[in-house]
Amino acid sequence: MAIDTEIRGYPPQSQTYLADWWRNLRAAWHQSVLFRRVLVIVLVWMVLRLGIQGLLIAGTILTDDLVGMDPASTLPVDMQIYLTAAENFAARESLYLQGSLQILETHYPYAPSFALAFTPFLQLSPFAVALVHTLLHIAAYIWLYLSWNRIFGKLGLPQAQQMLIWTLPAWLIFSTFWSDLAYLNIYLIMALFATLLIEAVLEERLFETVLWLAVILQIKPHWAFAAAIPLLLGRYRFFIRMIGFSVVAYAGIVVATGLVGGFEYVLAQYREYVEFLARLSEDFPWRGPDAPFLGYNHSITQISVYLFGEAGFPISMIVKIALLAPLAALGLRCLLRPIGQPGHRVPQVSLDLAFVLYMGAFIWLDMVWELSLGIAVFTYLRATVENRRRFRWVWVLFVVYAVIDVWQALSYIVLGDAAIVPGPYVITDPSIYLPIIMLVLLSFYGLLLVRLWRTAH
Repeated sequence: MAIDTEIRGYPPQSQTYLADWWRNLRAAWHQSVLFRRVLVIVLVWMVLRLGIQGLLIAGTILTDDLVGMDPASTLPVDMQIYLTAAENFAARESLYLQGSLQILETHYPYAPSFALAFTPFLQLSPFAVALVHTLLHIAAYIWLYLSWNRIFGKLGLPQAQQMLIWTLPAWLIFSTFWSDLAYLNIYLIMALFATLLIEAVLEERLFETVLWLAVILQIKPHWAFAAAIPLLLGRYRFFIRMIGFSVVAYAGIVVATGLVGGFEYVLAQYREYVEFLARLSEDFPWRGPDAPFLGYNHSITQISVYLFGEAGFPISMIVKIALLAPLAALGLRCLLRPIGQPGHRVPQVSLDLAFVLYMGAFIWLDMVWELSLGIAVFTYLRATVENRRRFRWVWVLFVVYAVIDVWQALSYIVLGDAAIVPGPYVITDPSIYLPIIMLVLLSFYGLLLVRLWRTAH
């Protein structure tokens, strides 16, 4: 039975968003045999996959008992980076690389305050750290999903709320979630912060907007893309207040970090942090034409360097400028002819702006390892793109991206260690040969840009 994406029999909007979600899920379950079968298969896979994750966590204890190794060495590499930074902060040592060293893929790239935030975890055993952060990641992902159900409901987009049900299997197998869980990175947590920022910005809740901006700017500043929405909508008073209070909040965090770590040390670390970000692309170990495959960084720069070597750097700059020129023109158009309404009054335009800014920020980046918010963008576009034929190829691309973790796991089950090559990379993974993440990103970007040009005043 084909899936009918219109769930029948329930009101489109309510203040009880979780109850509405449950009713919609029950309706979809009874309405579509295909949906039931797919969801059951995915749930079984998810339980098995969580079991594998549990074995990895248990390894932080078993490794020490069986082979005498330090259990901390069995923690995911990204978590090791965060804890090492916390140790360096506690010892008042430098957090950042000095000079051009070819280990940037495993180096700490965040603000000193983030290292301070991780110092309490130094008191826990590696097993407890792995367990706590695994549970935090799972909770953050559930919060992310339910947040978009609430946002779509508040904005009067019942078709998007319903699409959250139909795309639930994709959410459950989404490769970025499982990759994030394996590495214990903060990609999905950043997607949650950005989601909460979008919600606060569209509703013009100043305190919450400043709160999420202050947090985001301490970790990954490019995730603050939603801060531009009030400016593009012509909400200048809110925008100015938001920027002003955010500067104060950022300064407050720096001061608080200085009170704990000492102002001389902390200010020196913030200076090194800025210098580190400035030279990041110069020191990064890029994969050139001599590499056997592209790898997992799907940025425009990495693609260009892989294809053209050193000549790829100026080429990537030209390509990025060409890709972002239409977005700049759209921004200018919005500034010259602003809508003048708060975001929640023009929901589709506002969300289109939020997501196209997200894509624009990642097009400009030199490091594109994931598209964590892509699952929410996919759900939104699947619900709101009227031309289904135009969206079909985007749907296929995204599904390929979403099931990469499944493919990697099955490859390892079938081939064992032979599937893994130094990096580590899964040799059968199509995403190490083709820039699938960038292709998905550009597809979303194109759809959103075209629609905004047609609908924005």
